[in-house]
Amino acid sequence: MNLFDLVAGVVLLLTGFLAVQSKNAVHAALALAANFIVMGTVFMRLEARFLGWIEIIVYAGAIMVLFIFVIMLLYDAKADLGVDPLPWLRLWAPGVAALLFLGLAWAFFGFRAPLDMATAKAALFGGTAQALGPVLWRDWLYAVLLVAALLLVATVAAVALVKPEGGEER
Repeated sequence: MNLFDLVAGVVLLLTGFLAVQSKNAVHAALALAANFIVMGTVFMRLEARFLGWIEIIVYAGAIMVLFIFVIMLLYDAKADLGVDPLPWLRLWAPGVAALLFLGLAWAFFGFRAPLDMATAKAALFGGTAQALGPVLWRDWLYAVLLVAALLLVATVAAVALVKPEGGEER
């Protein structure tokens, strides 16, 4: 076990705990987005780069934007948070963002493929995104469509449940 594994494990546990225990839904969604980003980096560390990028782009990007949109739609966008419990956090944010940017730049520009392309292609044996598409859209098409329908029904039900009883606009 190295330092990355230890830090990633602690951050995954912390963000998962915050996502479940946060009283503010926006804070919970942001903690979940952070959890997805760290999980994507763990996938990349395990040489599953496609899965890592899918985790970051689809889950941390698209789905969390949808969640935040629905949360903001359902709350009147006027949450009373009271006194900021962590005012010193605003001072650390630019430094942490700069460190994150430097780490991502180092990972991007310092990446060296472990194998040449011919050896890597033979080693993957069809494990590329190109081989995943036909399996996903042919063999698992109905499962993907059912999950999409379930997400749509859940979003519509959430909006319907929060609507005032008299049918009046707020």
